[in-house]
Amino acid sequence: MLSNITRSTTSALNVRLFSSASVAMAGRQGGRFRKPEKKYDVSHMEQFAFDDQTTIGHELFENIRHVRQYLRKTKYELPKLSAYAKPFVPPTSEEIVTYKTQTYCGEGHPVERKVVLTVKVADLKLTDTQRHKFLLLAGPRYHVDSDELIMSSEKFPQVKQNKKYVSDLLQTLLKEAKDDKDTFADIPLDLPQPKKKLVFPAEWARPQKQQQQQSEQPQQQE
Repeated sequence: MLSNITRSTTSALNVRLFSSASVAMAGRQGGRFRKPEKKYDVSHMEQFAFDDQTTIGHELFENIRHVRQYLRKTKYELPKLSAYAKPFVPPTSEEIVTYKTQTYCGEGHPVERKVVLTVKVADLKLTDTQRHKFLLLAGPRYHVDSDELIMSSEKFPQVKQNKKYVSDLLQTLLKEAKDDKDTFADIPLDLPQPKKKLVFPAEWARPQKQQQQQSEQPQQQE
């Protein structure tokens, strides 16, 4: 009876061990004991005869090649760009919207996708009623000191997308401000007071005679 039990357990163990082997590992057991090839073996490498540069020397040569590449571009390719040069044309009175972006040369930065729109509210040629409604809709984006509307966007991955977004937003504000169905006349406009420019008091200025005496003292000492 005991012999039958032991035989059944050993046979079950054999089946489990056989079934636990991975199919992907079949035929790969002998690869672990292969001898490395001689060309990758350090003991079979040829002796260094000092007929080649060191690693530092190769890095130095690579830097020199990199600099010479840009020097060649500066001499032979940059002058060709003059054919595409265009004269500067200042903006006209109708071009009142300004877009500001930032570019980092040689590297990427999340700020590059940001677009800032700036426009003077006085240049929009709105009536008093339309201006009142426009400023209510603009909210804190309106700056009292400079009389400018400043909006920015960086919610999209591309600059053109953010520029299109702020442009559409400005058009929507103008459309709503010119809508006479509801002028928001019953809502008061609470704007912050403009910042006062600090003026240096005239009584704090030094008298001219005292300034002349202080300037003459170093000359007399010499």
